[in-house]
Amino acid sequence: MRVQTLWNLQKLRGKYGRGQFGKIAQKLLALSFRDMGYTHIVERSTEGVDIDIAREANKKFALEVKTTDGLSVVLSADNIQGLRERAKDGYLPVIAALRLAVFENWILAGVPLNELPTGQVLIDRLRAYRMSDVEHVLGPAFEQVAERHFQGTLKGGQRYLNDQLQQTGIEVRDL
Repeated sequence: MRVQTLWNLQKLRGKYGRGQFGKIAQKLLALSFRDMGYTHIVERSTEGVDIDIAREANKKFALEVKTTDGLSVVLSADNIQGLRERAKDGYLPVIAALRLAVFENWILAGVPLNELPTGQVLIDRLRAYRMSDVEHVLGPAFEQVAERHFQGTLKGGQRYLNDQLQQTGIEVRDL
């Protein structure tokens, strides 16, 4: 991640706090997948798996999104259960983790359901399950989306991003 992108994300986290920042990063991630050509995107702000994405019927992913500035992320039993439920509908469960640090980018880990742990999970442990081909395109797309929407997000927060999601055809579900 470029230094400017990191600074902008840190400004957003400083203004909105860690909890709201996680949702902001999630919405920016959903917009990034739209820019990457994913046609079916559902973003959930409260309960269940955070984002569903699909480009083709046989390539569907359910993402649990986590942000941190540490070396690990926390997966709750509810997170794992949500991924299990989406897997029943043909979605591949994916942990999307972003460590806020220079030279770090999103890690997309397609961890098999029987290997998904609860509690603290080291980001390095997720690297074994990386979806490198998607990450390679996601990094630059996310940086462009984060830059394009920085000022609007700084002023309007999640409300601004929800408007952007809906304008691009992304379904927003506030359960």
